[in-house]
Amino acid sequence: MARAKTVKTKKASPAAKAAKPKATKKAAKPVRQRRNSQGIRIRMYRQGVGDCFLLRFPRKDQTDFSIMIDCGVHTSQSGGSAKIREIVQDILDETGGHIDVIVATHEHDDHISGFRQARELFEQFTHVGEIWQAWTEDTSDPLANKIATAKGYALAALDMAHMRMKAMGLNDNGLLENLLGFYGGGSGKLLRQSTEVLLSLSDVVRYHKPGDPPIELEGMEARVFVLGPPRDEKLLKKNDPSKSAPEVYGFAAYGQDAGALTVALKPDSVPIFGHNYVIPLSVTKGVKFFERHYWADRTEDNRSERDDRTQDWRRLNEEWQGAATSLALKLDSDTNNTSLVLAIELGPRNKGGPVLLFAADAQVGNWLSWQNVVWEDIAGRRVTGPDLLRRTKVYKVGHHASHNATLQKQGLELMTALDLALIPTDAETATKVGWGTLPWQPLLERLEEQAGIAVIRTDKDGAALPGIVVEDPLYYEITV
Repeated sequence: MARAKTVKTKKASPAAKAAKPKATKKAAKPVRQRRNSQGIRIRMYRQGVGDCFLLRFPRKDQTDFSIMIDCGVHTSQSGGSAKIREIVQDILDETGGHIDVIVATHEHDDHISGFRQARELFEQFTHVGEIWQAWTEDTSDPLANKIATAKGYALAALDMAHMRMKAMGLNDNGLLENLLGFYGGGSGKLLRQSTEVLLSLSDVVRYHKPGDPPIELEGMEARVFVLGPPRDEKLLKKNDPSKSAPEVYGFAAYGQDAGALTVALKPDSVPIFGHNYVIPLSVTKGVKFFERHYWADRTEDNRSERDDRTQDWRRLNEEWQGAATSLALKLDSDTNNTSLVLAIELGPRNKGGPVLLFAADAQVGNWLSWQNVVWEDIAGRRVTGPDLLRRTKVYKVGHHASHNATLQKQGLELMTALDLALIPTDAETATKVGWGTLPWQPLLERLEEQAGIAVIRTDKDGAALPGIVVEDPLYYEITV
């Protein structure tokens, strides 16, 4: 395989080495599993809210080139851990323990939790050639470090807010807890464990950015173009579409919201208006003004019983809950926007054939950036982001088909050659945890109109198509 422009060679951490002996990792060179069918096979696993794909490309020597894209499930998914272990066992059986590339698109638990949940199974893989991540995970990159620092500060503040809410018996119907579930819960410790296991699987870790030379897949006529995430901070911060000038700038608001939470949650934090301007609540019950206007059993005009004698609605002491939810939503969206987006082009290098688009959870700013990604000379032809979209035959629909993860005019409407739309999602779980826009019905309807063959959802049965789609309780397998 041709080398990417940015390469990091990474050794396993002491903890990873202890769990996975070097002798196991460096076993004798395995015999690649021979393919058992013609065509490219895409196995989309059915674990619910989460992503895991196994792609197998036929080489000229009759063996498979295997790529695994993500391996995770959201914490809210019932039975998710057991399901993800079943999936990894299936991948182990199908590949004979030989994976050429593992892609981790971004650091959300529903995309990488499987590396810790099925750690003992990953230790049985005999060969993992390379790990691919976005440039946003490269610790030697100044902009990546800036983003990581801001996210870490925000996640620590959210963890503190969540613990305070539980201690105070406050109820937000589980919204904050479910949002933190994208980070494995808490302060991100479980997420870091997943990343540690992932990076221990290979000594070659490559960080990709848009516009890098396309990566030629070994032994076949196919190559990978990296479309995102963008290097433009403004586009990284743009999560939602807007009709007017103001945009959603998540990273810029981290300091403000996280700072407000940190101050509000300090044990010695001062009241909103300062001690000099505060009358203790217990004292107000002995003051005639408050007795008459606030605490009396009847309204001031004595016409009716007072509906609320607690006066809780007047107090601002717990307004930080709103800031916590807002910050969690921004953190979630901004992490999605750092998704590594891959367009896999099939066919001779000098012609430009059909494309498989894996958009991970990319949101608006990531999509917009593709308009300006250009490869000036690929065997004498010019390749652009819009050009790759126009040739897209298979589209892995972004972020479980949420409302802001598939662009319209500069996205789906450009995919005039689209045959198959693949959607890993679970409407039942989304409803249970209050994600009202997942999957997004207007998007589903447009996908049905645009896709020439089928829209395949992991939470729906009955998508089998002779010669194209095989249905199994654990996966859908698509042959291209």
